Amino acid sequence: MSSAEPPITEWDPTPILDERLLRGKPYRFSLVILNQPIHNVPLFLDLWRRATVRIAADGGANRVYAIRDHLPPPPPGVAQGFPRLDFIVGDLDSLQDETKAWFLSQWSDSNKTTESGADADANADADACPGQIIYIDDQDSADFAKAVKHARELARRRRRSRHASRREQRLEAEKEEGEEENGDDIICYSGLGGRVDQAMSQLHHLYLFQQRRQRRQSSASSPEGGGGGGGENEGEEKDDDNNNGYASGRMYLTNGESLTFVLLAGQHHIRIRSISRQHNPNPNNSKPLAFGKHVGIIPLAGPSELTTRGLQWDVSRWRTAFGERLSTSNHTTAGADVVEVETSRDVLFTIDVPVSD
Repeated sequence: MSSAEPPITEWDPTPILDERLLRGKPYRFSLVILNQPIHNVPLFLDLWRRATVRIAADGGANRVYAIRDHLPPPPPGVAQGFPRLDFIVGDLDSLQDETKAWFLSQWSDSNKTTESGADADANADADACPGQIIYIDDQDSADFAKAVKHARELARRRRRSRHASRREQRLEAEKEEGEEENGDDIICYSGLGGRVDQAMSQLHHLYLFQQRRQRRQSSASSPEGGGGGGGENEGEEKDDDNNNGYASGRMYLTNGESLTFVLLAGQHHIRIRSISRQHNPNPNNSKPLAFGKHVGIIPLAGPSELTTRGLQWDVSRWRTAFGERLSTSNHTTAGADVVEVETSRDVLFTIDVPVSD
């Protein structure tokens, strides 16, 4: 049995707040809009502009329509300006008629807008068709799950297309095992608001889409980690891609006031501030770009033992469980750029987001 240390999963969600922290590196993600009011509109518009694809989960389109006056119009005489919504996906029971009519009007310039069923549009791509309404009559699956599955299918097709292009350019190169590119991330906006049962459903699906483990990974040098098993559940895809753990992309849930994601069992290093002042887009501002100070670590798969570093109230081998103790309302420390978390089982990590005026 190997005595190597388990791999550490590295997280740097700071570019979600400001793309300049990427320093020119590409960051591909899909934006899924849920059916809750959109708060922190400046952050939402920034993510909207940067996303590879924008998908509204049924009534999420109503929420975009509600802030339509904040969406910049394309410049005069320019067909493609500020990106538009690419897909509305779901059973469409929440999509309002005026919302539908407005988006159909927005898409009409391309003359490619379609409305059809899931089977006909299984291979639809935002690059090929700038506006689609996709009806999926599956009452056993939430609209959140339908939208995420569609986002992942589009990401897989883009990834395969990139790989095909590379093969054409370098026919002599062979892809080595372990080099497979991870999937695009998904940022789900407007979660955790409104009814408590809806919020719990969103957390449930966030976990379903992230819980499968990275079974192919054997190298301790990999940044991806995890442990334990996960079965087939509602919302999980069945395909031939490497869809274990974080390999099919990382998922984030935000309501514009906090960012929430799943830490699979293992060790995690989570960057919460830009690395140093020299990476701050504003060199005259000595305060590094950062998330807020409030942190929660919530058990998902039963009781867990936590060890943390970088929090005001750090713990070591601390048992957490519903009905016992929960790590909520903890604070990051002033000097910490990274929060370290080691967990024996899967947990939810949440941290607050600075709200723009």
